[in-house]
Amino acid sequence: MDSDSKLTEILGFLTVVYVIVSQIATLVFFIGYCRTDPILKIILLDSILSEIKGVLWIFFIW
Repeated sequence: MDSDSKLTEILGFLTVVYVIVSQIATLVFFIGYCRTDPILKIILLDSILSEIKGVLWIFFIW
């Protein structure tokens, strides 16, 4: 039982760290979009795209 509890704690911690890093990556991707795109595209599309890229950040850093 105790090893299951430890594993759950470790997985929970890793999940929290991943979510925090993904939100930082979302901000970085959004700033990149804001530098190049017109305002209407930023409002309508880029916020959604940056959030998707932020959640999948591990695939976009390589």
